[in-house]
Order: sequence, then structure tokens, then C-alpha cells
Amino acid sequence: MKRALIISTFLLAFSVSGCSTPQAAVPAPQAQPDDAARRDADRNRDAERDKDRDRERDQNRDADRDRQAHAPCPDGQHLFTDPDGRTRCVNN
Repeated sequence: MKRALIISTFLLAFSVSGCSTPQAAVPAPQAQPDDAARRDADRNRDAERDKDRDRERDQNRDADRDRQAHAPCPDGQHLFTDPDGRTRCVNN
């Protein structure tokens, strides 16, 4: 009888202690960059690409304008600049 009492006490204590101990915390997912920060980085990268593209387009436009401005016109023609800024040769 003592033996059964000791075993039952042990089992009761064991089962109660198992329910009361805090469980190990589940590891949180790895920290990902904040969505807003990622969107800002994408937006900044896109803005830089746009600036580079615009700068290159402006340089090409200026080079074309310079090339046309310095092109000699054949006899009987002269340089004329359109309202949109293009220079071309027209008849006198």
C-alpha cells in the first residue's frame, strides 16, 4: 500500500509539473526587411534609373542639335530652326 501511494504521488507530481512548466517559445520567423523599406529602396533605384535615362536622352538630343547646327547647307539653302528646336536646311 505504501508503495502504491508513493508511486501515485510521484505520477501525480510528474503530470502536474509537466502541465505547469512554460513551453519553449516558438522561434519567430527570421526578420525580413520591412515591406515599406523594401518599397522605398525599389522606388529609389527606379528613380535613379529614370534620372540616368533622362540624362542620356538629353545628351543625345544635345549632340543631335549640335551636329545639325554645324552641318553646312548646300548652295541655295540656309539653316532654319523649327519651333521645336530642330535645325535643318531650307531653300532660300
